Amino acid sequence: MRRTPVARWTIGIVLFGAALVCPFAAATNGDKLRDYKQKAEAFEKQGEWDKACDYYEAILRIQRDLPDIKQRYVHCARRLWQTRRHNDDSYYKEVLSIEYGQAVHLHSVVRDLLLDRSLERKKLTPARLFKKGLEELDYALSDPHFCRQHIPEDCLPRVAEFRAILQKTWGEFTPASRKKAVEQISEIALAAESFLRLSPTVVVMEFTCGACYALDEYTVYLTPTQLRELCSSLRGELIGIGVTLAAQDGKVVIQQVELGSPAHKASLMVNDQIVRIDKKDVGMMAPEAVMALLEGPPGSLVNLEVLSPVMGMRSFPLRREAISLPSVFDVPILDSPIGYIKVTAFQENTPKEVDNAIVRLTETGMKALILDLRGNGGGLFESAVDVAKRFLSSGVIATKQHLDDKSNIITTLCEAKNPAALAIPLVVLIDNETASSAEVLAGALKENNRATVVGQQTYGKGCTQYVLKLPDLKGNLPAGGMRLTVAKIFSPKGLPYTGRGVQPDIAVERGASDNPSMMTPGGLVLDGQVSAGILEAQRLLAMGPR
Repeated sequence: MRRTPVARWTIGIVLFGAALVCPFAAATNGDKLRDYKQKAEAFEKQGEWDKACDYYEAILRIQRDLPDIKQRYVHCARRLWQTRRHNDDSYYKEVLSIEYGQAVHLHSVVRDLLLDRSLERKKLTPARLFKKGLEELDYALSDPHFCRQHIPEDCLPRVAEFRAILQKTWGEFTPASRKKAVEQISEIALAAESFLRLSPTVVVMEFTCGACYALDEYTVYLTPTQLRELCSSLRGELIGIGVTLAAQDGKVVIQQVELGSPAHKASLMVNDQIVRIDKKDVGMMAPEAVMALLEGPPGSLVNLEVLSPVMGMRSFPLRREAISLPSVFDVPILDSPIGYIKVTAFQENTPKEVDNAIVRLTETGMKALILDLRGNGGGLFESAVDVAKRFLSSGVIATKQHLDDKSNIITTLCEAKNPAALAIPLVVLIDNETASSAEVLAGALKENNRATVVGQQTYGKGCTQYVLKLPDLKGNLPAGGMRLTVAKIFSPKGLPYTGRGVQPDIAVERGASDNPSMMTPGGLVLDGQVSAGILEAQRLLAMGPR
């Protein structure tokens, strides 16, 4: 099951967006950088945006100060979001089924949120939103899948000509007002309908989704499915059968099975191929589209046909369930008074999970703690602040710059006032995938001299987003939502996290070991960073109370 790497009809959740997870180990030599760049460019040319993102991300984790690479990464990430949107049944069947007038209204809602409610609204203009929308439409028209999906076959040869007309007629257009922008979008929609028989609603929605990129790389439109999944994951709960899917050699296979889920109880395994869902062949579908077929109300049945390398072809029904996804994992370090807690994300229940983990470890005789934030891409800002209060008796946790109800920019201090805070020696593990709200926690503990930070420099993202639920459309059709940047976050000393991250006190590469002897009974791999953390915890224990 995917764990999705952003107003008064809002859900009211403040979160940090997670960075895309890079599957490559860190490298330092120029040969690897050149190799990654060549592979990224090749995948980009092929339109394999997810793979291109992975390689560009790998480069940026090795060397951050490469603006051209960052630009290519952001572009590929944008195209990846667009591709996923076009493959999302909830977007295709629900949002794109609305009337043209409803689409124009939805565009005006998104436009006004961007121009009036974002923290960086001063840098936004109707012209900039229009330009990004025009780009999004042009990108869509360059995608063969989009064209086959929305344009009649006899009009396909005219797509290139229409793209040229778009650039010649509107490429340099800079509408001075919201009204002028809407007038021009309407003209483009009518021209696309006349020239390509492309639905005006589809055109307006490309302008709507594209406008979100006028603010930053973290603000995006969310399809109804993406909105539901994001909100469920932040609650630590997903509804389905309990699998994560991936594309492999042109097939859709199971990448992960959640313990205790319907899939686990049915003995589904990693690398099992999903062949059919409710008698529908899914062989040519994207993993996102297949996941959408697995979704449904709790208690409803879904019929699967699965080809397993171990059990062969099987067919059976599964009943969908609400599946709890814990965000905290804890183990005692063998033969040691040192405890270990890993926080994988910041969800609504994370502070309580941390409390429970501390109780369990204290009962085993814990005298020092290693808090592992490696690979934690973020989540709820408030949860990260609450976890910080478990370890800080006093001090500033973070400074937040945001808008009040009257759209004035204000600054709010998040402070700890907890005399009962845990006072034992503390070591925090970080790496270059530690991002956003995880950086807030690491930075707060470091700058308040509460913990020794071990590992690698973190990702460097210091802004928060609201998850907004857009108003439902006529006929109670869901419109989806937005992830909108509304605040900047600074460290206790007033330093920005964006572009800077958190520097470790002790710099150590991960150097993970596959040697079983380097693993605790609880499954904790004693890699270079964990080992360094244990040594530092032992040193702090030897120093005695401070």
